[in-house]
Amino acid sequence: MTGEEKPWRIWWVAGIPVGWLTTVLVLLAEEAHISGNDGWGDALDVIRFLVYFAWFRLAWRASRDVANPVWKPLAQGALAAGLVLSAMF
Repeated sequence: MTGEEKPWRIWWVAGIPVGWLTTVLVLLAEEAHISGNDGWGDALDVIRFLVYFAWFRLAWRASRDVANPVWKPLAQGALAAGLVLSAMF
């Protein structure tokens, strides 16, 4: 996907696997932290953030091409909130 795709494709076709992958990475990172492998846990957290950030960039570019102007700020607000939350946790 180049980022010039339709917004729904980025949100659903790419977003759902990204959501699953980030969930798995969160669970693995927490398990690593609990078992005392903080280095691996931190590495998995960084990988999770980078996966989300790559999808974020595609989705942000695609959000400019929505037909209804109401959806652009809503989509960009949701993306920004997700980026902040991903960085926090």
